[in-house]
Amino acid sequence: MFENGIAHFFQHIVYKGTRNRSKQALEAQMTCTGAQFKAFTEKELVGYYAECLLEDLPLIVDILSDCIFQNALNPFEIEVAKSVAYLEMMDHDEDTNEILMDYLHGAAFHGTPLAQSVLGPSTNLYNFTEATIAQYMRQNFDPTRTVLVAVGGATHQCVHDLGALYLNHLQPAKCADYVYRFSCGDFRYRNDDLPFANVAIAFEAPNFCHSDAYVLDMATTFIGGWDASMPRGNLPAPMCARAAATGMADAYKSFYFKYKDTGLWGIQYTAPKLHADDFLYNLQQQCVKLCLSLTRVELERARNEYITSLVTELDTLPGACKDLARWFLFYGQRPSTLDRVTEYQFVKLDRVRELCEELIYDRSPVVAAVGNIEVVPDYTRIKASNYWLRV
Repeated sequence: MFENGIAHFFQHIVYKGTRNRSKQALEAQMTCTGAQFKAFTEKELVGYYAECLLEDLPLIVDILSDCIFQNALNPFEIEVAKSVAYLEMMDHDEDTNEILMDYLHGAAFHGTPLAQSVLGPSTNLYNFTEATIAQYMRQNFDPTRTVLVAVGGATHQCVHDLGALYLNHLQPAKCADYVYRFSCGDFRYRNDDLPFANVAIAFEAPNFCHSDAYVLDMATTFIGGWDASMPRGNLPAPMCARAAATGMADAYKSFYFKYKDTGLWGIQYTAPKLHADDFLYNLQQQCVKLCLSLTRVELERARNEYITSLVTELDTLPGACKDLARWFLFYGQRPSTLDRVTEYQFVKLDRVRELCEELIYDRSPVVAAVGNIEVVPDYTRIKASNYWLRV
């Protein structure tokens, strides 16, 4: 797709001048507010935000809306941004973790937009011109898919009035509807020059707004994560203790990517080349344990740990702002923190086992591997390890 990567590319030029403000005037105004202007791009979400004083909120919203919807798209700034984006792509290609996740999504959602990298291929940079960026924005930066969020001392009425002032005049566009599908498969890139194997195994999971997402969050926390820099004392998750005691892995983490219409749950690990198969087997045994023999004590530990991390994340302004925006974009409303904590408190042991057995037990996973992966088992053996023989 020739447009792949434009959304991320635009964040490099978004604060470089508008039709109403020159670059110098814009930078001077942004500096006077003392606000920190930032941007991020994900597979289904792009965001532009600022951390500022409450009294500057109207001006900040004016600047943000001007930068996004009235951007100058200066050809000189576009060419400069291409060099920056290219260097960023080079750094991305040297990060095996980023490459692994790109391969994993490419295998899991082959042929759909979720399979594409946020950065896009470097060849697409040649297609990014003032005209192509403007066309992309007209098609995708739609007011019906835009949410204005403020976290802090701003009142709801104040934010509502600002949204009516700066967003109501925009004309809705006809946005394309994308269909996402999960396709199990295997994607590997062998490089024996690397001293380790970086492997990920994942399964199809509930989407962001699904009620079972609460249940699967418990499973994610049960598996946990660990790396060699952590202390080797009393580690909570069983897999953490095993990794620390045996030295079979340098690091591992469980993940749960929640998208609007689908999800991806799994585990990624980095291991010495001779232990890549042993550690994968142990991880799969822990996954099967979720289906068959998870205990109440282990569930309670995972519940408390996840609730703590959730409250800590929502206690930060950027974390709360992004969470609020995602809920409104995908669901239309956001449950309160108390309601979400209550949902986690009511997650039952039997439901965790049932859901994990439905999603994991004897199911076909998607596998991605990068590095020295000679001893990583073949796909049929990996799939066969997702069950225990039961009498």
